[in-house]
Amino acid sequence: MDDPLEIPKFDLAEQIMAEQRKVAAMRRKGPGRKTNAVKREIPGPVIPVCAPEPVIVSSQAEQIIAEIVARDIRQLCGGSVCVQ
Repeated sequence: MDDPLEIPKFDLAEQIMAEQRKVAAMRRKGPGRKTNAVKREIPGPVIPVCAPEPVIVSSQAEQIIAEIVARDIRQLCGGSVCVQ
C-alpha cells in the first residue's frame, strides 16, 4: 500500500506521429523501384448541355416578389435602413 498508484500516460501526439511514420514507410520505394505515376488530365472548360430557359414573370408576381424581398430586408436590418 506504500506504492502510489501510477497513472497511465496518454501521449496523443506521439501516437499520431507513429501512425504518420508507418504510413510514410509504406509509401516509400527503394532506389531501384519505379513508381506508378498517375497522369492527371487537366479538365477543359465546362460546356452546359442545355441552358435553362428564362422564366417569364408577370407584373403582379414581380410586385409580390418585391414586397417579400423588401419585408425580408426590413426584418434582417431590424427595422432600420441598412447602408453598405
